[in-house]
Amino acid sequence: MVSRIREARRSRDWSQTRLISEMERVAGRQGKSLPSRETLKARISRWENHHAVPDEFYRRLLREAFGLDDHELGFVEAALDVQATAIEELRIRLVTDPAPDENLLAALASQTDAVRRQDRQYGAGRLLEQMRVHVANVEQHLASTAMDSARRPLAYVLADAAALTAWQALDLGAADQAWRFFDLASSAARLAGDGQLYAFARLEQAHVLVDLGSPRSAADLATSTWESHHRQVSPAVRCWLAAAVAEMLAAAHESQAAREMIATAEVRVEALTGERPPYLVFDAVHLDRWIGHSLVLLGDPEAQPRLRNVAEEMDASFIRASAALHLDLAASLLRTNVLDEARAELSIAERMARKVGSRRQLERARSLRVAS
Repeated sequence: MVSRIREARRSRDWSQTRLISEMERVAGRQGKSLPSRETLKARISRWENHHAVPDEFYRRLLREAFGLDDHELGFVEAALDVQATAIEELRIRLVTDPAPDENLLAALASQTDAVRRQDRQYGAGRLLEQMRVHVANVEQHLASTAMDSARRPLAYVLADAAALTAWQALDLGAADQAWRFFDLASSAARLAGDGQLYAFARLEQAHVLVDLGSPRSAADLATSTWESHHRQVSPAVRCWLAAAVAEMLAAAHESQAAREMIATAEVRVEALTGERPPYLVFDAVHLDRWIGHSLVLLGDPEAQPRLRNVAEEMDASFIRASAALHLDLAASLLRTNVLDEARAELSIAERMARKVGSRRQLERARSLRVAS
């Protein structure tokens, strides 16, 4: 086992003191107490210098503090030669485990939905670890099921859960982990035979490329997914896809193409009042906010009035989305040199982002602070 704690810490420009603060924050959410900072600093030094390894309690704190998994932190033991045992376990599992019934599928889907509702209001920080365990559990059910007729509904549940987990990881700044979970989501959606969920996962994955500084690749992925899937999805999902493609094109400074996709989304807004899949938390107000964001990326002055209207209608429980809205207002105000109001919007956004632990939004706020 080779700890990568130092690597994870330095990639975030964290001192050991900052890591201790993050661990204390996670422990506080769990109602756990930690030893003194001096003791923690000594332990971290021992972990980073490979003189000791963290136990499961500290591994959990570190996973949540960094938003990384055991593999990324170097906590996975080298595999032992247990091939015979593994084969026997597989034989037993495939022979004795029953195929998932409707009750199990409903329970697994409900678990994803419950986390999704909490995520909107409280953020990903306290939920990512739970979702990683949930995804692993669904994967285990899928691995223990032989017949495609039983595997497809499980794969749908897995795709939905993995896509949510990926978005949470991205919000916590773990782009590499987000990419892997989006890959899992799209693969599972293909196994489920659900082109709609596949297109959703791929468009979400494009955000990772933007965050990694590759908006052109994100735009290419988005337009390719739109061209191959927009005729196969429901009207509501088509509206969402169009708005997502518009954002990616705007990020790549493809103004005309972005505006065409904005128009495509707007003419389908009435579809958002109809039936929507559970993973599509999206309505007319969110569409307006999203279009406002794309207009900010395009430097369009029409962004400000649109975003102000959305601010009056936005559901206050969508804290992370509200933080993004205020960041967009701040960006637009900075562009027009309205500095005092821009800084006020930034302060609101930062307060909201801290409340839900959104490192992604806080990083954007930091960049705007530098510009202000």
